[in-house]
Amino acid sequence: MRQALELKTGQHLVMTPQLQQSLRLLQFSALDLQAELMRTIQDNPMLELVDDNQISSETSNIDASDAEVLQQDWGERKPLADNSDNEDFYPETASSISLQAHLRSQLYTTRASERDMSLVDVLIEDLDENGYLSSSLDDIQAMFDPEDEVSPDELMFALRLLQSFDPAGIGARSLSECLLLQLRHEKPLAGNESVLQCARTICTNGLDALAAADINRLQKLTGVNIPLIRQAHALIQCLDPRPGKAWSTPAADYAIPDVLVKKNGKEWVLVLNQGIMPKVRINADYESMIRTLDKTVESGLAEQLSQAKGFLKQINHRFSTILDVSKIIMNRQTAFLEQGMAAMQPLTLREVAQELGIHESTVSRATTQKFIATPHGVFELKRFFGSGLQTDSGEQASATSIQLQIKVLIEAEDLAKPLSDSKICELLTAQGLLIARRTVAKYREAMGIPSASARKAQALLRG
Repeated sequence: MRQALELKTGQHLVMTPQLQQSLRLLQFSALDLQAELMRTIQDNPMLELVDDNQISSETSNIDASDAEVLQQDWGERKPLADNSDNEDFYPETASSISLQAHLRSQLYTTRASERDMSLVDVLIEDLDENGYLSSSLDDIQAMFDPEDEVSPDELMFALRLLQSFDPAGIGARSLSECLLLQLRHEKPLAGNESVLQCARTICTNGLDALAAADINRLQKLTGVNIPLIRQAHALIQCLDPRPGKAWSTPAADYAIPDVLVKKNGKEWVLVLNQGIMPKVRINADYESMIRTLDKTVESGLAEQLSQAKGFLKQINHRFSTILDVSKIIMNRQTAFLEQGMAAMQPLTLREVAQELGIHESTVSRATTQKFIATPHGVFELKRFFGSGLQTDSGEQASATSIQLQIKVLIEAEDLAKPLSDSKICELLTAQGLLIARRTVAKYREAMGIPSASARKAQALLRG
């Protein structure tokens, strides 16, 4: 085989480390960015956090000359929500006490023996986040050493003791047992003994029939009339299938908006949320010290200084990109700002990318896990993208607005004669929307709305 050297020329795209880091920062959410910022500050002494007292209060004011203004003549209409104040509203957080601690606090007030309390404590540790026993009693018994001589009867006694605690239904091994435990706490009132018994029968053997709203099967199972089944159904609906969730649910998460939209007179104004802007700068003492050091000594520090300046530049580029993308989106979705979700317009990543002269992947990074606060709530920027269907007037209607129209039609339907997908298709076509029946079914299922036959059965069960 003959060997030779050959020289070829060609072109290929190379991503520099700076570009790679810039893309990484762009795809971070606000919380992830804060974590990345703290790691970078720890690794690079040239960066330092700025104390809140050092930050000028001028950044908290909206300046229409610096912000993006959507030029439109809105008349004298007002936004549906009044966001004139700057107060922050956060959802209520869950209780700080854990489910296990809540149960143990009750266990310590009982007169159970030390051995029984130890067994109950083992069962408490085996509960999942919904309050159900994760393992069978046989598996739990097998975890003990033979010398402990833990019997099935002892474990069953410990389980019954646990199941007597608050919340009702705790320690169940199935949904049926969970609901039955809660019904055990229901005090029968005059005239509702038969309702309570019917509910117990359904929870014991008829949950599948109840889920399917199969009245005939429920009648055969319970042997009672439909009105009584409806009362039992209403009682079961008041029970909690996940009794431990209230204690195990972590503190409520809330979206932190990256961009704020407010109305200034007749104009919509977009500004970055100053509350999440990184409060970091170059350490002036280190920077001045580098200038006085010998070239051989300061080379490493100068490299860190260069990296720090590059990092700050990439941070600024991240926020400017998010704001630029938000401007284009809101320019296309001004009807949404005035009228809400029903006025959402179809929009694609490609359209935004072409208008800004950037790649679609950059738009995707700039809208994923980035949120915008509008008069109608806080939304992920990606929420404003979606395909659309053509109307008979030649305009486009977004998938979101179509789903809302379908939902409105179903909510207004006659429960005795629910609208089929074909009928909904006819009604939407009469409104000028060109849509197929299978598309209606697709959007209906995406919203978690059952079929017409299922809705009819559920309405019959509810009465």
